[in-house]
Amino acid sequence: MPDDRAMSAICLDIDNVIARTDEVMRRVIFDFTGGRVKHEYNHIVEFDYHRCKDANGSSISVEEWKRIHDLFSEPRYLWQIQPEPGVQTALTLISEKFDIHLATSRLPKARRTTIEWLDNYNFPSHDLHFLKHGEKHMSLGKFAAAVEDHYEQAVEFARAGTPAFLLQHPWNRGKPNEVNVRWVDGWEKLTEALLAQRI
Repeated sequence: MPDDRAMSAICLDIDNVIARTDEVMRRVIFDFTGGRVKHEYNHIVEFDYHRCKDANGSSISVEEWKRIHDLFSEPRYLWQIQPEPGVQTALTLISEKFDIHLATSRLPKARRTTIEWLDNYNFPSHDLHFLKHGEKHMSLGKFAAAVEDHYEQAVEFARAGTPAFLLQHPWNRGKPNEVNVRWVDGWEKLTEALLAQRI
């Protein structure tokens, strides 16, 4: 991204930032395992689902996770995801000050449905980027701010010069404080924080 645009744009993750993805991912895990693994929201204490245990101590393997991630990427599951309440209104307001870039590490097979989903739910004008996991900060350059649910990616953004906001979830709570990484609880507070960023 050219330097003269860097501070007039923000970068937002899709899953668990603008989209309520976790509840659908947990449903995919339940379906795939035939009910053997039944996660609740508070069970997801690590970003990687295969590192989490349900109330009975059951979990999925790394190999199962690869197959589950592929299954999640099918339209029948992607269309079950709902936007975060009020997020379109918030982004419309934010877009009056910043260009919006949506960045995701979803699998390539999810591209078409993701584009259709964003259009169907009337998200404001944006650029959309499909990138490898953990590479957003390297591929896209600096922004006025980045919004993530993944702690490690937020830290990498911050260390690369982009202030990062983390929407609070069980999998990013209790992580070490990092310069220019700030936790926010919900879109109302996040919108206030983003609009306070300088261009």
